[in-house]
Amino acid sequence: MVTNQVNDFMILGPVMAPGNKVLEAIHALYYLPENFKLILTGSKNVDQSFFNSAKSLVEHDGLGNRVQFDGQADKPNAVIASESTSPGANTVSGDTPEALASDILRVFRS
Repeated sequence: MVTNQVNDFMILGPVMAPGNKVLEAIHALYYLPENFKLILTGSKNVDQSFFNSAKSLVEHDGLGNRVQFDGQADKPNAVIASESTSPGANTVSGDTPEALASDILRVFRS
């Protein structure tokens, strides 16, 4: 049996902060294939209750193997836009998890 190895599509999420699309970014993974992974930075300095909310959403959606808190992203395939993100070809935005997932798929296909 021949299997195709699927490369991970790495998404650099917004910095962990309330109101910064973090929860939407996590929930967007629910709509994306298994090889799409999210890296979130700044969890060491974020309010503990917000961090717990983010971890709870990851667990609720069954995404534990797809979300990294304080991981490294040398060359992410996509970057979720925040206030400090410079626009670029692989920058995505969206006001809902569904819109983020759609925009991430647009980058993936290009």
